[in-house]
Amino acid sequence: MIEDDGSVVLPFSENGEDVLKIQFQKQFPDDEKREYYPFFVASWQPDGIRLDSLRLKFRSPPYTAGFSPAGISLREGAHAYKATLSQDGDDPSTTILDMPNTTGIGRGSVKADLLLAGDHEQDPQELWIGTEATLSNNGFWRTEYSATGDFTAEFP
Repeated sequence: MIEDDGSVVLPFSENGEDVLKIQFQKQFPDDEKREYYPFFVASWQPDGIRLDSLRLKFRSPPYTAGFSPAGISLREGAHAYKATLSQDGDDPSTTILDMPNTTGIGRGSVKADLLLAGDHEQDPQELWIGTEATLSNNGFWRTEYSATGDFTAEFP
């Protein structure tokens, strides 16, 4: 995990070569508490590697059964038309953003603009973000990759 002033990058590599980077970027300039916190999640992969699917999981503490899921909203624009937002049937405290088929986006990055509803009872507010991605290359010997990782972000 690489952190840099409101941004977190999860790098994935194989044999020292970059395969995928998932970036989480806050889109608010200060530490002021607010009703909603805008942020985006974007992917990057090198030429020759294609992102086939992306699933993001969001969970706010206390992470117990029966606790309501993170207040995540998907904003229009970017690649929202490829995504669905739902509650995890096995873990009701988890919200899932699912992009099961990103191949139509081409070789570029996938980007989703999101909002987190502010929970002023938590200071700072934490949000666990889990990433699951499948990738493939365009080479003669088709290779498939699976990337998983997670981190916890703080708001504000």
